[in-house]
Amino acid sequence: MGSKEPNIVKDKAKAISLSPSKDYTPPTTSRDTGHVIVKKDQSKIQTPWYRKLCNYCYNRDQKTLCGRPTSSWLYIIAYSIIYFLFLCTYTMIFLYATLTIIKMKGDYHLVDKAELLTYAQHGIGLSATPCDVNNLPLIWYKDRDAKDYQKYVKAIDDLLSDNRRKRHANQSDLGPCGQQPYGYGEKPCIIIRINKQLGWSVKPIDENSVNIKDVPVQLKQLLKTDKRKLILNCDGYHKYDKEHIGKIAYFPDPPGFDASIFPLDIEKSSPLIAIQISDFTLGLSIAVECKLYYDGGTSSVQFVIYVTPNNTNV
Repeated sequence: MGSKEPNIVKDKAKAISLSPSKDYTPPTTSRDTGHVIVKKDQSKIQTPWYRKLCNYCYNRDQKTLCGRPTSSWLYIIAYSIIYFLFLCTYTMIFLYATLTIIKMKGDYHLVDKAELLTYAQHGIGLSATPCDVNNLPLIWYKDRDAKDYQKYVKAIDDLLSDNRRKRHANQSDLGPCGQQPYGYGEKPCIIIRINKQLGWSVKPIDENSVNIKDVPVQLKQLLKTDKRKLILNCDGYHKYDKEHIGKIAYFPDPPGFDASIFPLDIEKSSPLIAIQISDFTLGLSIAVECKLYYDGGTSSVQFVIYVTPNNTNV
């Protein structure tokens, strides 16, 4: 009885070892008999994230880039190029057709683009030349130094040499400010003009205008003698500037724009008024403001004039 029990235990152990399971591999040779071969579960092995990223960017086994084969990427690139060329072509055709229609509707090439500005219903802008040199409202030069103020002379030259302006403006009305050197060296000139805006027109200011109270007393006397003009007046901006600005002469005089010429025709240029400043204090920055008075509002332009004394090194 005792001798049979060890045999039974061995038989049970052998039966358990030979029972089928997912980790059991049947022996293929006589040497494998009685041994258990265990396979590792491949699903439990985790791949590092950087390996996954590299495989996504380029999979050597499947020959793919970012999950797509090379041929697929070639199709996408070719489609993108064709689509981009289509958009560019469509945009250029649309712009060309639009500009062609605009040119057919009106002769816009005759209009000075810098003058076509938009303002409020009654307002209009003024320009002062040569104060816009270097895009700054400043006239700064050394007294009696022709080389130093030559850029301002050239700016007025460019304004008066406009072919359209020659046809429609009488430069003799500008007095000494109508010929070189335009007073520079002793009494500098500044040319004031109304910025061109198609369709703009106003009435001259009169005693019944709502803004008549804004007009200086000396100009109110002028309104009684000439009621057809849009009155222009220039003076120092602050009280300090008024004390050092000296004298201001206007060409033509009395200063003003004839209201009957507005609105301007597309081929006509804006009229000009020249102011000449003399006996001002050298070596001081003097702020000047020119105001245009008309019924319903005012327009203004400001600039600074600074003339360095000749005996000062700059």
